[in-house]
Amino acid sequence: MEICKGVHQLKINFHVTPDIERYVYVYILTGQFCYLIDTGVHDSEKMIEDYICELGYKIEDIRGIFLTHAHPDHMGGAFALQKKSGCPIYASIREKDWIEDIHQQFIERPIPNFDKLLQNSVIVDKIIDKDIEIELEDCLSMKILSTPGHSSGSLSYLVNQKILFSGDAILVKGDIPIYTNVKESIDSLNKLLSLQLVEYYCPAWDCVYDSSTGRRKILEAIAVIDSIQECVEMVMKDFPDACDDFLFEIVSQRMDMVSFWQNPLFKKTILSHIDYKNE
Repeated sequence: MEICKGVHQLKINFHVTPDIERYVYVYILTGQFCYLIDTGVHDSEKMIEDYICELGYKIEDIRGIFLTHAHPDHMGGAFALQKKSGCPIYASIREKDWIEDIHQQFIERPIPNFDKLLQNSVIVDKIIDKDIEIELEDCLSMKILSTPGHSSGSLSYLVNQKILFSGDAILVKGDIPIYTNVKESIDSLNKLLSLQLVEYYCPAWDCVYDSSTGRRKILEAIAVIDSIQECVEMVMKDFPDACDDFLFEIVSQRMDMVSFWQNPLFKKTILSHIDYKNE
């Protein structure tokens, strides 16, 4: 689906477990050549290539893969697409090890179905260690922003100052909150909120937002994180000697988030709040 001139959104469905179905959005920038924001899960590459061909491009026209972060649903197709196109891969220095050694990633962040969603490591050709701006081609510029929180090295990409690709940085109110660092998440959301000229917000796990909706969604995300932190602090006050598992259960119940227990990453979110309180 074309979001605006030169920006296309492709929905990739996948299963975390047989009972948990999720999806992720891959974005394709088109100009003289093509550029990918993320690559979906393993086997998404055929769908991406078919879509690019429908637009009148060849796989060799991909001139860059820009990973928002290292998680399987974002880098699963990177190996095959890079192999066929020969394009460079851009990613954060903070997640280089996970991208170049997926076995290390699985050890440190085991999730169900990992080996189906992500089967190949890839080399990071362009290592991002600070905010930078690059020219992709005439009339197509990209500012690469460090927005950690959801993961340690999450990146967001701002194209022509007006189209923001935020990966999973903006959590969706009512959906499962997944992040590893409370302070970094809030700082990154405030960083995105400070961008004044954004016309389109393009997240990886929700629909595209217009300018006013995008800013509202960021404020909602901050409010969700703040409310979880408030609940954690209250529960820790009520049960000062409780273990982390007990605190997790009580917080989940009070936040009406028990339905998220089936996802192991949710527990890490709550534990990150406990760690933040203890700092």
